[in-house]
Amino acid sequence: MTIRTLALASATTSLQDHRLALGAFLAPGASVLERRAGVCYYPGAADLTGASALQANVAPFIAVVDGTSNSLQGQIIVVVDANELLTFSAGEASVARTDRVVLQVRDNAYDASGSTDARVVVVKGNTSTGAANPVPASSILLWEVTVPIGASSITFASARTDKRTWTGTPMRIPVNSSTERDALPTIPGLEVLRLDTGSVEQYWGGAWKAAGGSGGGSPVFSRMGTLATGAGKSRYYNDTGNTLTISGVRASVGTAPTGASIVIDVNLGGTTIFSTQANRPTISASGNTSGLVTNMNTTAWPNGSYMTVDIDQVGSTVAGGDLTVQVLI
Repeated sequence: MTIRTLALASATTSLQDHRLALGAFLAPGASVLERRAGVCYYPGAADLTGASALQANVAPFIAVVDGTSNSLQGQIIVVVDANELLTFSAGEASVARTDRVVLQVRDNAYDASGSTDARVVVVKGNTSTGAANPVPASSILLWEVTVPIGASSITFASARTDKRTWTGTPMRIPVNSSTERDALPTIPGLEVLRLDTGSVEQYWGGAWKAAGGSGGGSPVFSRMGTLATGAGKSRYYNDTGNTLTISGVRASVGTAPTGASIVIDVNLGGTTIFSTQANRPTISASGNTSGLVTNMNTTAWPNGSYMTVDIDQVGSTVAGGDLTVQVLI
């Protein structure tokens, strides 16, 4: 069968058809039929914490496992709804051992394993060399744990190495207001579309920040042709409903100045963000860019305030031309 459907003629739709069709809702992998395997992100998903001397718990999580025993095996969605208690073997007499914690899908129809299930297991390291052993087919690696020489207990907080990878999941949610946005879980990378402002915001670094859309994002100011000094007249407003953080400024030109440098200033509400004027973005004579400038004195861009860009100095022989100023938010 080369054409597969989901929810059409379901009486003849196989388990394999369902798996492959569900891949349409998952992040793409290396080939058209593969999907990106990994854990669906949520704070604490699949965390590994010590439970006793040689035991540890893996916290609940949801994951996508790509069946690798056959190119048509498809993807398996696994839900672990309670802690999984794992037991590690004591340390070896002469080498430190690297054990691996994996989520494994056993699928007898494809791997002849004799089982059809999913499990979280410890793949014990090589007892002679201590090296980690390969991850089984149709599995995802969650953690590596170093078991010290002769250990009868493991300090999991320091012995563990995080090997989790995250599968792509829908992360943008339409919301009607900042109140509705603030009721969402604070997941780094979560995005919302503000239906009241039209802006896209992303949760990162403990706060909601503009990620694009109307009235936000990273402003770009352009001045085509030969440059001349003067105060900026084009205004770019912050209409996101939040105070934004300016992380850097870069000025670039298509025609380099000669005889003197080009000096640019950025203002919020008419006041420079470079109160230390020596820090203003400067394009040296015969150069094309200031590089990324990050030592602004003011970085907070209040909601409702506007930004402008001034040209404070141009080249004395060749002024320079075709200016672009990028303000990173």
